[in-house]
Amino acid sequence: MSKLLRFTFKEGENRETVEADIALAIFTAECVYGRPRVRMETSYLVDEGGKTCVVEVCGEAGETAARVFAGLTAARLGEDAYTVRRLPQAAPSHTDPRPAEVGT
Repeated sequence: MSKLLRFTFKEGENRETVEADIALAIFTAECVYGRPRVRMETSYLVDEGGKTCVVEVCGEAGETAARVFAGLTAARLGEDAYTVRRLPQAAPSHTDPRPAEVGT
């Protein structure tokens, strides 16, 4: 199951700087887990102004990328310059495709 983490920067950051930090964090996780696994377990989106970055994490490799990103951000900006919040996951709707049940 995946989780969404929203990093919010108190002083709207430069989008390119945020993307460079998340790219470095993903590269670091790739060094440990390999590129395919990290690509399957991590995705992100940075808003136009660089004020927020949402990271989707599913699995240990994705968790590592998010932790490294948090560490890079803290080192560059300081612990009080950003917040991290876990976003609630939407409940599946009745129209979601489900696997067919086999013989009962």
